[in-house]
Amino acid sequence: MRIFLASYLAALAILTGLAIAGGLAFYDRLGPADAAERAASEHGYNLVGWELKHFPEKWLYKVQHPFGGPSEQDRNASICAYFKTAAELNSSQEPDPDAEKRLAELENDVEDTIEGRATGVLHDQKLTLEPPLFSDLGLVFPPVDTEIDGTPRVLAISPRERIELRNSYLLEPNIPLPEIEQIERDAESANADGHGISALVIRTGGFSSYPSVVFEDAPYDSLMETVFHEWLHSYLIFFPLGQGYFGSSETRTLNESVANIGGKELARLYFERYGTLDQACGAQPSPSATPAPAANGFDFTSEMRALRRQVEAMLAQGQVEAAEALMAAKRDEFQTKGFFIRRLNQAYFAFHGFYADSPGSIDPIGPKLQTLLERAGSPGEFVRRASGLTTRTDLDALLD
Repeated sequence: MRIFLASYLAALAILTGLAIAGGLAFYDRLGPADAAERAASEHGYNLVGWELKHFPEKWLYKVQHPFGGPSEQDRNASICAYFKTAAELNSSQEPDPDAEKRLAELENDVEDTIEGRATGVLHDQKLTLEPPLFSDLGLVFPPVDTEIDGTPRVLAISPRERIELRNSYLLEPNIPLPEIEQIERDAESANADGHGISALVIRTGGFSSYPSVVFEDAPYDSLMETVFHEWLHSYLIFFPLGQGYFGSSETRTLNESVANIGGKELARLYFERYGTLDQACGAQPSPSATPAPAANGFDFTSEMRALRRQVEAMLAQGQVEAAEALMAAKRDEFQTKGFFIRRLNQAYFAFHGFYADSPGSIDPIGPKLQTLLERAGSPGEFVRRASGLTTRTDLDALLD
């Protein structure tokens, strides 16, 4: 029965992955063939190849480890060893084959632990579906399945004269900086409707393929936020909020923002239940610390949102060059405050604007969703209430 159930879930999960991958592939092909698309095609992300490699590997591991598994103490030891080793490797300027080998040996066990624990949190929040024939089991579906790996980059394209994500293209993860800059220059050689193009290559924190992929260099807390974020994308595909993702920028903003807010809240519950990295490494839990004040009174989120409003106003008045000069100056200022942004332009704001709770967004959807979260009382209820949304009007009606 267990094997049959696992096979059933695997088959449905494949269909889910194909639906998501198909939608994303379609999205990547939107728009005319131009300099931006040609620049992206030379470094395009091979999503099909990634799926063919990683999906069988993940489920083969699960079939080989069907019962029991390591103790919680051993799981914590693996978590501690993995993320401590990864942090040391990332901070080193020299390659370390031994450290890389240790990470590879630990990866499957760490992924399995993360998936099992995340499933526990989701079950507690009643984020379950009712697949045919198994409606009485309260299954967390799609099954939590994630791969710690290099995540794809995205080439984001916006017109220079306004902030609008016109196109986006998935790129392979490991592109050297000189080639990234060349891709951006090539993309900006496009001349759409007599106006210029703003381009930016961005590293993603995760990607909702199936299994989802989360950035291999992310610290434990950020990685778990991304695991839940990407799982929510897969979950929401069964509801209007997910099914309308490619229908309008409004629905996409709602979807990404719900996944962002829900992912952070679910990760908070995860660490409350299973402990932080320090606790996994043996440290005793300590009282919640008071958030440190912003350095020298500098509030990055407020500064970014103020800049976004100023840039929008300047572009509306046709002051394109002045707006770009302001963004470049602010980028340098932010770096002196400890916030590094490689390139700050219209494409940056266009891409990050879909995450309405992010510093780069001034969309009122963000605060409204925060209000919905407070009223819902739990992350699970927040997601359930938000899952039927497709427009701002829907959200306003839900809050009335």
